[in-house]
Amino acid sequence: MRLPLLSSLLAVALLAACNSGDGGDEPEPKPRPSPAITRAELNDHLEALQRIADESDGNRSAGTPGYDASVEYVAARLRDAGWKVTRQGVPFTYFRLDSASLTVDGRELTRGKQFQVLSYSGSGRASGTLRAAGAGCSQGDFAALRPGDIPLVDRGICFFRVKAQNAQRAGARALVVYESVATRRGVPSGTLAIPGIRIPVVVVSTRALGDSGDGDPAEVTVDAESRRGRTENVIAETPGGDSRRIVMAGGHLDSVAGGPGINDNGSGVSTLIEAAEAVGPKPPGARVRLAFWAAEELGLLGSRHYVNSLDGAEKRRIAAYVNLDMVGSPNAVPELYADGDRALGRVLQRAYGPKLGEVAAGQSSDHALFKAAGIPINGLYTGSSEKGPGGRPRDACYHLACDTAGNVDRAVLLRMARATAEALEKLSARYAK
Repeated sequence: MRLPLLSSLLAVALLAACNSGDGGDEPEPKPRPSPAITRAELNDHLEALQRIADESDGNRSAGTPGYDASVEYVAARLRDAGWKVTRQGVPFTYFRLDSASLTVDGRELTRGKQFQVLSYSGSGRASGTLRAAGAGCSQGDFAALRPGDIPLVDRGICFFRVKAQNAQRAGARALVVYESVATRRGVPSGTLAIPGIRIPVVVVSTRALGDSGDGDPAEVTVDAESRRGRTENVIAETPGGDSRRIVMAGGHLDSVAGGPGINDNGSGVSTLIEAAEAVGPKPPGARVRLAFWAAEELGLLGSRHYVNSLDGAEKRRIAAYVNLDMVGSPNAVPELYADGDRALGRVLQRAYGPKLGEVAAGQSSDHALFKAAGIPINGLYTGSSEKGPGGRPRDACYHLACDTAGNVDRAVLLRMARATAEALEKLSARYAK
């Protein structure tokens, strides 16, 4: 998940700064009578996902053995909780990066730490002069481009794919995007969403770029391929409850290729598993359905496929959708989706207790497809690269290899998980016919 940096925060309620890791000496919140979710149970899921990533080249991205093992793990846990589990096939295009290099002003940069290749980048080699081209969001930004120039654009305002399309139409042989929020730990992974861009597209940290970069000689090389494949959503539903209405919650199961994705989004996955166990197979009213989405990091592909598979009657059955994407950030600011359904937000707020901030979620995660289909949505979020307490990033390991089990604040996650489970029970009771 990546929320806009310039205008995302509508109101920030900075709670007392949370300790990173396992919550330090912070006392564990008192468990509610129902649901009784514990920190130890959540930790078991985080550690299991970490082990899966460790055994799969350090990640759990869609189309890899790490993702497939994550599907198996989640499906088994939901069946153990007494829920009905289905695995929905999702066609998608897998992106494989074989090699890449970036040299700027004679300095060869390190992939991961100083630059990244965007998923679905084209392959090729280009050498020339870096030429500043603004944000790259309009054709006019590339009007001054000369033969041999490699446009250098800012990350902000529009999607990576728009920038790449504009550069390609202008005749550029490669595109370099500079990333101002990159940390000393590395450059976050990103995606062009779908194949079709023929030129190499890389993101470089401004720290590695040095001065503006404008006018520096550069060489970009990318060797990658995109090929058709198939992955899976995991959908679980209570066998009990009133089948005429559905209360739904979900979060993406995949990581980026650049790391294990334990806060993004093993935290949401762990929350959903524990919510299933807390709610149980017989909810108090409407049935409850949970979804673990495939290929969110490649462009919301799993949730898009699912929503598109529903007919009008099935969409109308879904009374509410709650999204869980990054809910254990180590420097957290717990928030609701400001642009979500207000009534649903009030249920989440009451379940959480302390005042939550608000963030404009836009189209940043899987909720976007439900909202577009007319289904009431809201969600919980604790932050990615935005500034948090002390002016530090809420999650300095966002989309990086350091997003490990040690990157999750267990105390924050525990509060989010308990709030989620309580909210689902309340919503189930509310929507019973």
